[in-house]
Amino acid sequence: MARNKHLQIEGLKEWQQGLTQMQGPALEGMKDRVLRTTALRIQEYLDDLTPERSGRLRESMSMGDPNNVFELAVGKNSYVVTGTNVEYAEAVNDGFEQKKGRFVPGEWKSGTFHYIPGNKTGMVLKGKVIPGARMFDKAMDYVEEDMDTIIEFEFKRLYKQLFG
Repeated sequence: MARNKHLQIEGLKEWQQGLTQMQGPALEGMKDRVLRTTALRIQEYLDDLTPERSGRLRESMSMGDPNNVFELAVGKNSYVVTGTNVEYAEAVNDGFEQKKGRFVPGEWKSGTFHYIPGNKTGMVLKGKVIPGARMFDKAMDYVEEDMDTIIEFEFKRLYKQLFG
């Protein structure tokens, strides 16, 4: 003969309330932190991977500027803009082909060519293919490897926030 038994689970009511809260501001806050952490991590990688000649491109890397070249999207409605608005950033990342026969004004100093608009001397390009540094692509690959750690950390933080 079966007896009716009641199972008492301590903290179940709090757990249910916490799960309900996860649908609202707590979950949105977690999503924002994941995006922000991801963007900051990309900035760290870009700082390490961006080639440096004058330092302008590397120093211009930022997140949040709507004029930045690169955009990181998560889902349909969540994104963060990261990268730079320096006009030659895409060429450095993707590479380019020099236009054969094009004259570039400037001068050579210590083995490095310095572009000087309007200069009478300069060089004529040979049509060489310049490979890209792929710094943004590499940063994205590295961040993809970090995502499990970032999300796990944020889930633990959310759990502590909701359940103490």
